[in-house]
Amino acid sequence: MQARTKKILALIAVGLIVVLVAFVGVVYTLVRNSSPRLPEITAFAHDRAEQVAPLGYCNLYLEDCQTGDIAELDVPPGSSLQLSLPQEIVDAPWRMLIVYQDPSGQLLVQEQAHRAGETRAVTVPSSVELQLAGVEIQLPSAVVDEQGLTQARAAWSIKTA
Repeated sequence: MQARTKKILALIAVGLIVVLVAFVGVVYTLVRNSSPRLPEITAFAHDRAEQVAPLGYCNLYLEDCQTGDIAELDVPPGSSLQLSLPQEIVDAPWRMLIVYQDPSGQLLVQEQAHRAGETRAVTVPSSVELQLAGVEIQLPSAVVDEQGLTQARAAWSIKTA
């Protein structure tokens, strides 16, 4: 190879290294300054999956709260709702409120408490007699109300009927 060809290749290599370093620096800055994503639940029913963002999400002391929307996912009578939980829920104690509606329109609420690490997925059944109307998953906070009940610091709500 000629000396001139070697110089041109060396300049191209240096230029590519400068561009690569600049690119890595920009990506690092964007990732470092981005706000963390809130944990989402994956809900599946009737051949459809939805990513469910929190309706509300606060820190342990109910500060720095963010709000979202109630998710909607059709769960026909007799079908079930399957929930896949993110690590933030799995690693903590949590509770699930299940709302059923009977044929007369009467609502029945069931509560299930779960320990940290107990489960990663949940199936919520329904029937023609008790149609699933909604589900809410809650994480407890460090705040206790005047009745001695622990307040929820995060909630994921899904309307199913």
